[in-house]
Amino acid sequence: MHPLEHVLSDDAAPDFALRVQADQLRLLFRQSFPAVYISVVVALVVCQTLWTEVRHELLLGWLFLLCLCSLVRYTLFRLYWQRKPQGMQILAWEKPYALTLFATSLIWGLGILWFVSESTPLYRLVEFLFLLGMSAGAFSHYSARRYMVMGAMTSVLLPTTIWFLFCGQSMEVSLSIAALLFVCVLIQAGNAMSAAQAENLKLTYYLEAARHKAEQMAHTDELTGLENRRAFFDQGQALASYCERNRRPLSVVMIDADNFKQINDRFGHAVGDAVLRHLAGHMKARRRKSDICGRLGGEEFAMLLPDTSLGEAMLLAERLCQACATLPMSVEGEAVLSTVSIGVASEGYSIEYLLSCADEALYQAKAAGRNRVVAWTNRDIIAS
Repeated sequence: MHPLEHVLSDDAAPDFALRVQADQLRLLFRQSFPAVYISVVVALVVCQTLWTEVRHELLLGWLFLLCLCSLVRYTLFRLYWQRKPQGMQILAWEKPYALTLFATSLIWGLGILWFVSESTPLYRLVEFLFLLGMSAGAFSHYSARRYMVMGAMTSVLLPTTIWFLFCGQSMEVSLSIAALLFVCVLIQAGNAMSAAQAENLKLTYYLEAARHKAEQMAHTDELTGLENRRAFFDQGQALASYCERNRRPLSVVMIDADNFKQINDRFGHAVGDAVLRHLAGHMKARRRKSDICGRLGGEEFAMLLPDTSLGEAMLLAERLCQACATLPMSVEGEAVLSTVSIGVASEGYSIEYLLSCADEALYQAKAAGRNRVVAWTNRDIIAS
């Protein structure tokens, strides 16, 4: 387990392994495009160097195959830049990328093996140096994905290295042993580099997710998932300022669970918490994207409704009150009915003032027998 995993819930933690894989593949597409040209340029140098040593038709056939494969790789890169896959969509590009890479590497490895079999010892050394250079290039371009750098390096070097190892000549055997050591060192370094890069990416994701969760917890009531008191006022002030600037109506609905202390005393605090979550669920089901729903403390909740008149807020409050009264919560087979009293206010743009007015209306609803909605106005109290 990663050291930071304990701060994230199982549901919240994303699949970081896939994100690392996607980002590494994205890095490969960015850093390895020059390798398409480099491979062709080096192949031309090889052909020029071996022109007097190897049959021309063999060199030209090998160069044709390599150019054809490089063209396919170039087309793949062009398609990638045109479509610009986002997020995890890029993972679908990994297989064609790997296939074209290994095909190019094998053409290099098998082609040089063919040339070596027809060359003098001096030219064999030259050809083998070209292979070592291509292997080092593979390490620098493909180290983001360890299996790709291992596959590319072994495809380039292994055919000729094996041939040298069993040809019986002392120079070739020495070169093959040196090449094997060289490959082992590079593969080990590539694995370490890829693992370190993956760990750094994963650490970045964990820190990002942990920061996001910390920010969410700072603004969210842990029990109900609604905004907490601080978030309600912070977000509410911005919403009230918007409504005031645009002269749009703004309403506040205050909700209080009836007889909540008796529910706690009879069923226990666990059931009391479930009742609050049940009430929060009714609020979430009726909120619009622009509304702010918060738990102000204890069993007291509030909804801030932008672009909503007093009549519209009353209608929402009445539906909420009716839902709580007619849809009880089941606890161990027993129905627990928790009604609510609601106060509504819709005059002005001060959050504190609107809450104070709605609280006064809520007090009137409690005094009138609970399980009802009361609206506050400057002229009178309107009950329903």
